[in-house]
Amino acid sequence: MAKSILHNRHAVVRLKAEELRRIGIARGLLAAGGAAIVGRLVQLQGFQHTKLREEGEKRRLVDRPLLAARGAILDRYGNPLAQSEIYCRVTIDPMSIREVDAFTQLLAKHLGKDASYWRAQILQAQAIRKRYLRIARAPLSRYKALEQECMTLFKRLPPSERPRIDPEYTPLRRYPQGSIAPQVIGLTDPIEDKERGDRLVAASGIERSYNKRLAGINGREQGERAKGGLLIPEAIRERTPPRDGEPVQLTLDTAIQQASEDVLEQLWRKHRPKGALIIVLDPRTGDLLAIANRPTFDLATRAGLRRPRNDTPAERDRALEPMRNRAVEFLYEPGSTIKPLVVAALMGQGLLRPDSRFHCNGAIVIDQRRIRCSEGKRHGNQSLDDVVCYSCNVAMAQMGLRARLTGIYDALKRFHLFEPMGAGFAYEEVGRTIPPDKVRWGRELRAANLAFGQGLLTTPLALTAAYGALANEGRWIAPRIVLNPPIERKPPEQIVAPEHARLVLNGLVRAVEEGTGKQAQVKGYWVAGKTGTAQKALPGGRGYAKGKYIASFVGIVPADNPRAVILVMADEPQNGYYGGEVAAPAFRQVAQFLMWYWRIPSTRRETTRTPPSRGVRTG
Repeated sequence: MAKSILHNRHAVVRLKAEELRRIGIARGLLAAGGAAIVGRLVQLQGFQHTKLREEGEKRRLVDRPLLAARGAILDRYGNPLAQSEIYCRVTIDPMSIREVDAFTQLLAKHLGKDASYWRAQILQAQAIRKRYLRIARAPLSRYKALEQECMTLFKRLPPSERPRIDPEYTPLRRYPQGSIAPQVIGLTDPIEDKERGDRLVAASGIERSYNKRLAGINGREQGERAKGGLLIPEAIRERTPPRDGEPVQLTLDTAIQQASEDVLEQLWRKHRPKGALIIVLDPRTGDLLAIANRPTFDLATRAGLRRPRNDTPAERDRALEPMRNRAVEFLYEPGSTIKPLVVAALMGQGLLRPDSRFHCNGAIVIDQRRIRCSEGKRHGNQSLDDVVCYSCNVAMAQMGLRARLTGIYDALKRFHLFEPMGAGFAYEEVGRTIPPDKVRWGRELRAANLAFGQGLLTTPLALTAAYGALANEGRWIAPRIVLNPPIERKPPEQIVAPEHARLVLNGLVRAVEEGTGKQAQVKGYWVAGKTGTAQKALPGGRGYAKGKYIASFVGIVPADNPRAVILVMADEPQNGYYGGEVAAPAFRQVAQFLMWYWRIPSTRRETTRTPPSRGVRTG
């Protein structure tokens, strides 16, 4: 009995000792764990506090640009020709896509192209474990629809297994009226900038000349974001709103511009010139209602533009040809279209009188050079409007001899042919000729050549504005392409007397009725105009290129109450090269449209030969 009690006591003592040992071990482990936790806390809060805080803020905070809208380019009635819209570059994480077939069907529905195309793109990216892939650019509304349907379709999946799709916002130019007047409107190039935000950079045209007004300034915002990417209003730290660009309103009339584009396209296909141009000007205001160029390109798709094949100047020029605005970036010898201006200006200088007469034997010799009239015609005794009507080279040469070189030079300067027009374009060439004080020999021959349009260079726009003065009773008004903001223009100038302008206008009416401009006639209306068939001058004044011509026609309609000056020009046309057969028919088509568009009643009867209010026959 005593031994049993003693044995039990020893067992209890051993049990308590074992429990104490285990408790000690547990205490040691707890102490060690606590020390480790405390050490870790000290490490995190003391030594890694700054780094961890920055990483946390990086996940939680957003610092992103706010895109500004570039100002719109409008026509004269406020219709947008170019305007900005925020687009999305749609990006995906290919590795997040589990159900490829369902996702590609969704992409095909909202972004176009076949599902097999998207499947190939995704599988190729997954094969190289790519985590970022740009797949398309789409309007914001289309992206939102894609995002919403994606969330609905894959809502049954855990968040970690749903396809990840994200937008990258970028500005883009849209052209609601289609690709009209691209050389005037100009191009913009998108620039990616993660720091300051994507923006559009002007490259040409009005986009470039008015870039400071059109370009907006991107803003910025910084703050904490909630689920879904939106910023928490109370947690916004900084916000600088974007400043949108201001609009620029042009003088172009969309309907007239489109009609001019259509007519020029017909000329382009029929005669296949190296380049072609139509200008429509309101002579009363100087407003440019249309400028159509060929070759051309599509503003939205850039179709028609190509990269230079090499780095030579000639190849670069060929590549840039579709962007060239020939109205102001093309210099040429105007040929016979200069003759009416010379006649009007010399009357203003007192070197001619309205009743002056000239005799043409078909040719004249000056400095041992024979100057002939076209096809060797002998026009005989002529009045001034006869000279204009029949485009007599001999009579014009006689005027050059009478006025001398200085007088002819001053006559051409009177019409601002050698000055920049300052119409609002980004770049323009300036007409030129050799000043009289620089000509040491052959002065008489040079004066004769200038009188009938050789030996000088001018731009089509300067010539159109000069004819605007004839249509405006001798009052020259500087042309403009920008209506708002107002541009600083040269003041209107009475460069020839109204009666002199009317006399020349009458000769231009006869040129259409009786001369080389018959194909410019518009039934029911009086037309005044002049054809031009000018040989192309070689660079450096080295003569003329054989077989290369510039065909042109400049006309005023209606001649008895001018509303428009229309210039048509074709550079090196095929299937004919005379201004009367290449350019005059295109003029007629544009003029017919204008008479219909403006609802101008007919004033011409087929039995009459002279306009009722403007025509003045003399001699």
